[in-house]
Amino acid sequence: MCCDFCKIPIFDYHQHCAKCLYDLCLTCCRDLRRVPLVTMRGESTEGRVSERSKDVVAPNRDKSQLHSEDKNSIDFAHLFPKWKANSDGSIPCGPVEAGGCGSSKLILRRIFKINWVVKLLKNAEEMVNGCKVSDPGSTDKCPSCMRSKTSLSGRSSELLLRRCSNRYDGSFFYHPVLEDLKREGIAHFHKHWAKGEPVIVKHVFEHSLASSWDPLSIWRGIQETTDERLNENIIVKAVDCLNHSEVDIELNQFIKGYSEGRKHEDGWPQMLKLKDWPPPSTLEEFLLCHRPEFLVNFPLVEFIHSKWGILNLAAKLPHDTLQNEVAPKLFIAYGTHEELGRGDSVANLQINMVDQVYLLMHAAEANNQTLKKSEMDKSEKISKEFDAKRSLGNANITHSNMNVDERIAPLDLTQREHGKEKECGSGLKFKEDNTMENLDRSSEMASLEKKELDSSHSAREIVGIPEKGSAGAIWDVFLRQDVPKLNEYLKVHGKEFTVAGQPANSVMHPVYDQAVFLHDKHKRTLKDEYGIEPWTFKQHVGEAVFIPAGCPFQVRNLQSSVQLALDFLSPESLGESARMAQEIRCLPNDHDAKLKMLEVGKVSLYAASSAIREIQKITLDPKLSLGIKFEDPNLTAVISENLERMAKRRQTVCT
Repeated sequence: MCCDFCKIPIFDYHQHCAKCLYDLCLTCCRDLRRVPLVTMRGESTEGRVSERSKDVVAPNRDKSQLHSEDKNSIDFAHLFPKWKANSDGSIPCGPVEAGGCGSSKLILRRIFKINWVVKLLKNAEEMVNGCKVSDPGSTDKCPSCMRSKTSLSGRSSELLLRRCSNRYDGSFFYHPVLEDLKREGIAHFHKHWAKGEPVIVKHVFEHSLASSWDPLSIWRGIQETTDERLNENIIVKAVDCLNHSEVDIELNQFIKGYSEGRKHEDGWPQMLKLKDWPPPSTLEEFLLCHRPEFLVNFPLVEFIHSKWGILNLAAKLPHDTLQNEVAPKLFIAYGTHEELGRGDSVANLQINMVDQVYLLMHAAEANNQTLKKSEMDKSEKISKEFDAKRSLGNANITHSNMNVDERIAPLDLTQREHGKEKECGSGLKFKEDNTMENLDRSSEMASLEKKELDSSHSAREIVGIPEKGSAGAIWDVFLRQDVPKLNEYLKVHGKEFTVAGQPANSVMHPVYDQAVFLHDKHKRTLKDEYGIEPWTFKQHVGEAVFIPAGCPFQVRNLQSSVQLALDFLSPESLGESARMAQEIRCLPNDHDAKLKMLEVGKVSLYAASSAIREIQKITLDPKLSLGIKFEDPNLTAVISENLERMAKRRQTVCT
C-alpha cells in the first residue's frame, strides 16, 4: 500500500478518503499542515532532495528553523497552492490534478491491530531499560586489528587491513579471510560495520571452483533446472556502455563475446552488460539446485541471507511481502584493464538505502589483444598527424564531427574550447575519418591518465595482493559523511560531465540518478579542493565486497566478470536507511530509486517484534539462556549447519 501522492509505502496510520479511496501518508499530511507557515515566511524547497549539510538550506532560514523543521519536505504551496489543511487541522482530499476528488475530508485509518505499535514500543523500552549501550564509532582504531597474533592462514593479523586511501580519518579497512571470520565470529566485523565502513572478505571459495561460474556453465545449469529445454538462440537485453542504450543480442553471442571480445564497426571495443538475466526466480532455483554450497558457505550468512539471516532485518518481513529486490542477482559484464575513456564497462556513482554484498565469482580477460594493438598503432599515427596540424595552426577540430554519446567520459577542457559537441544519434557508427582522430586522441589521453592512477596506486599496494591479471574490478567507495561535499562537487563541476548530451549539473540528483562516473582527475579535485577521498581497491575472484547503506560507490570492470550480489539490511544500517527513505520520498514518483524502495518502516516494526519474541524465549527458557550469545563465534557455524541441512533437502527435491 502506497501514498497516492508521494508513492512511498504506507505501513500503518494514514489519511483516507471514503469517497474516492485516496490515501495520504502522515509525512505528506505534515508537509501540508506546514503550508501556511511556509507561505508566510516565503520559504520554498522546490520539491528537491535536501543535502546533508546546513549550507543547502534557503538563506532566509535561521538555525532554529533548521533544527525544528524537516529538511526533506515537499513544497505543496508551490505544487498545489489551493490545497491546504483546514483551520481545525483536518485535511481535504487532494485535488483532481493530484489524483483525489477534492471534495471529501480525509479520515485517519490504520493497518495493524489497534495499539500493536504502542505495545511493541513499550516492550522494547522495558527490555533495553538498564542495558549498557556501547558506541563502536567512538574508537578511532580497532584493538583487534592492532594485535600481533597470527591468523589461521599463517599471516600476521596486520594483513587483516588493506590500505586503499590516504584519508585523514583512516586509510585502512577490514580485510579478513573467510576461515578467520568463521573462527573468530562476527564481533570483529561488527566493530567496523557499525562505523559504516566497507569490508572485503577474501578467499570465500577456491579459485578452482570459479570455472563453474562462467556464463556458459550458468546457462547450462539453468537449462538443466527447467523441465523444458530452452531455446539456444534466446534473445536477451544488454546495455551498451558506449551510449547506455539497450540492445537485443542472442545469449550465445554474448557468451562468445565474454571470452573473445566484441567490437563496433569502427573497431572500438564494445562493452556490454547483461540486463535482468537470469531473472531472480530462475537464479534462485539455479542456486538452490546446482550451487547450494555457495549460499551455505557465503560469508556472514546471518547478515545476508534473504530468508534465514537472523541479523538481516529485511528477512523479518512476512514471506508473502518479501520484495524481489532482496533476492540474489547476477551481474555479467565485459571489461578491460585499459581505461578506454569512453564506453568503459562501469557501474556509475550510486547510493543505496540497503546494505549490499558483491562476490566476484568469475573473471576472464577477453582474447582481443590483436584488436587493442591495432588500435594503439592507429592512435599513435593519428596523434602525430594531429600534432602536425596543430603546429600549422589548423587545430579547429570540433565535436560536431563526433556521433557518439559521451555520457560516461567527461568532456576534456582542451577539446571543449574548440567548439560545441553535437548530440549523438542512436547509432554507434562514426561517419567521418577525422572522428577516429578525435577518439584515438582521447584514448591516448585516457591511457596517460590511467598511468598516473597506476603509479599513485602502486604506493598503496601492500604485500599479499595478487597481481593485476587476477583483479576483476576496481572500486571507489565513499563514506556516508562524504556525501554533502560530494554533492557540492557535482553541483560545481557538473558541466564537466555529460548525461544524455546535457551537462550533469542539469540533473537534479546525479548520485541517485547514477548519472556520472568519477575519473582520476575528478577524484584528485575532490581530494585537493574538498578534502574527501574514496577508498579505492581492486576486487579479485573469490572476494566479497560489503557496502553499507548510504555509502556512495562506483565500479569499473577490469575483465569480463560475473558478480553475485545480495541486498540485505543490518541493524547497524537501519537508521541510515530510514533517513534515506525521507530523501527518496522527495524524488520524482517515476524515479527508479523510489520504485525499488524498501519498506523500511514495516521492516523496522517486524524486526522489533521478532527480536522481542526471541529475547522472551531466551529469558524464559533456562536452556536457551545458557546457549549461543551474539558475540559467540559458534553463531556463524550453527547458522551454516542449519542452512546446509535446508539446502540438502531442497537439492533432494530438485533431483
